[in-house]
Amino acid sequence: MPEIEFKIRSRDIDTLVDIVTQYCTQIEIEQLSKAYEYAENAHKCQFRLSGEPFIIHPLEVAIILANLNLDITTIKAALLHDVVEDTETSLEFIKEKFGEDTSLLVDGVTKISSIKKRTRYDEQALNLRKMLLSTIKDVRVIIIKLADKLHNMRTIMFQPEVKQKQIAKEVLDIYAPMAGRLGISKIRSELEDIAFRVLYAEEYNKISREVVQKKQEIVIYIKNIENTLQDKLNENNIKAVITGRAKHYYSIFRKMQLQKRPLDDIFDIRAIRIITDEIKDCYAILGIIHTIWPPIGSRFKDYIAVPKSNMYRSIHTTVIGPEGHALEIQIRTWEMHSTAEMGIAAHWLYKEDSNVSENEFINLALLKNINKWPAELNDTREFMKELKMDLYDDEIFVFTPKGKIINLAKGSTAIDFAYAIHTEIGNHCIGAKVNNTIVPLRSEIKSGDIIEILTSKKGHPSQTWLKYVKSSNARYKIRSWLRNQENNQKVTEPDEPSNKDEKIAEVTIPKDELLRIKDFPKRKILGISVDGTSNIQIKLSQCCQPIPGDEVIGFITRGRGITAHKKDCSSLKRLSIEKERLINIIWESSENIYPVKIAVFAIDRPNLLKDIVSEISLHNTNMLKVEAQVKEKDNAIFKFVLQVRNVDHLKEIISRIKKIKSVSKVHKINEKVLIK
Repeated sequence: MPEIEFKIRSRDIDTLVDIVTQYCTQIEIEQLSKAYEYAENAHKCQFRLSGEPFIIHPLEVAIILANLNLDITTIKAALLHDVVEDTETSLEFIKEKFGEDTSLLVDGVTKISSIKKRTRYDEQALNLRKMLLSTIKDVRVIIIKLADKLHNMRTIMFQPEVKQKQIAKEVLDIYAPMAGRLGISKIRSELEDIAFRVLYAEEYNKISREVVQKKQEIVIYIKNIENTLQDKLNENNIKAVITGRAKHYYSIFRKMQLQKRPLDDIFDIRAIRIITDEIKDCYAILGIIHTIWPPIGSRFKDYIAVPKSNMYRSIHTTVIGPEGHALEIQIRTWEMHSTAEMGIAAHWLYKEDSNVSENEFINLALLKNINKWPAELNDTREFMKELKMDLYDDEIFVFTPKGKIINLAKGSTAIDFAYAIHTEIGNHCIGAKVNNTIVPLRSEIKSGDIIEILTSKKGHPSQTWLKYVKSSNARYKIRSWLRNQENNQKVTEPDEPSNKDEKIAEVTIPKDELLRIKDFPKRKILGISVDGTSNIQIKLSQCCQPIPGDEVIGFITRGRGITAHKKDCSSLKRLSIEKERLINIIWESSENIYPVKIAVFAIDRPNLLKDIVSEISLHNTNMLKVEAQVKEKDNAIFKFVLQVRNVDHLKEIISRIKKIKSVSKVHKINEKVLIK
């Protein structure tokens, strides 16, 4: 098991040059040296928290990338990636002195920092991860950022403890999954293990101790397996390298959590990897293995025939090995092994089989206009120059002026954005500012734009808008407004009342009709609309406590407006005898928060409540009420009233609480089915 590197290694430009000499020309090495000299001079008065000269950081980032065999342009950009943000150097100067390609990569890395500063990270980790991947147009920018984050994690011990935990959580939520998306397991695994050690020190130390204790036993076991297999492969004239496979601590921890198994029961603690030259040999080796040890059928995966979306290919099989131990075996070619370790960063190393690479790239949706590529693109530098990424080509991610990320379909306009914020903003928008420039509402927006909607009380939708909008949500709301106008129904503004006599509409049931609108004292808007109208008096039922994301339906009361219920609410079955009193309602985009009750069941231990409360507080959640009791056999029950934004927010909180040591069950109170 490889130990995590928490020590600083003092290295210089010679270390970097020694690595790149293996695959770069002398002219390229001279360019690299010039970039280093400039970066060293630009950062000469700057130091890291460790006390080291700042230049050590970009140098180590460059070394990480050189070990991945990245092209010289990427490594130059790594050396210079902080100079625009942290010194007086301009992007124009980088372009003039080191070339346009290098300046574009430096600019891309700088933009990632800018996006992070504008974003409320805790609420939007998934959207931020997707946005980074969709906004940055050259995959090398992301690879540089991953290497940058890796070196920062290697030296995280110099940060204050609170900052360490913030950074480690960011790594697990954003950067490690991003490395996984690109198939760069070499970086992903180290990021995960360091973050795991920071966030879950007790669990990390326990797993590392157990693995170390078993190390000698496992080494002997694996050696015997290797000898047996090598003899069989030699008999069949198959060339292959057999090695034991180190399992990373965080991976072990996640499997123990997901499978609810102790360390001994995790299949791939005892694991080997077999690397051979050709695909046909992979399947021949699989057949030999299954003649020696019986396979566990449910544990067989052929990722050669059906590769993963990040280009990963291997055969996985688990057999019952000697002494009855489960043994996991991976079989792959050298090309597959390189891709598994380095993902997209390694893929140009194997260009002889152009058909394979083209199919894989198309499946991953990483490259644009691949059918226009010249056949002679075998050179590393040319390949990397043409390499583009668009992992989420059907989505765009844009900002509100306050930094909130809004996810829309590609091709959306400012009108779509307005309705994604709120129905009334859409209904009264008259224009938009995109990156501080006023544009027509029909203007198409793109990822990374900062959008501000201009509204007026006199503004309103028109039939023409339907030609420009992309989202069904906006189209529905525009049609609802137009339909209401045709029926001479007045839609009022959702502003806060200037006096207690201000009116809004409420649905009631006169004896002789089904539904009419009449005036009623204004109440708090809950982010629910009836047929596109959001100013109708609506209450949330207490029997099922619906929140955004739940499927809901309205029940029309006599004189008290509408009560919103979940569609599967047990109380609704009794009320729905009068089916004419049910009405369709929908959730709207809203900044509202909603109270929910949850119950947590656990085995009591010291600091249990503190750990639960701490975990809840990390999710930008208010706790309105807490009850705790301990029953016989140390069974602890906690009841919380929390304020959440929607179902996904609640699920995230519950998922995190479930991972806390000694917690056995968590669910929303008044629900028959537990949230999993």
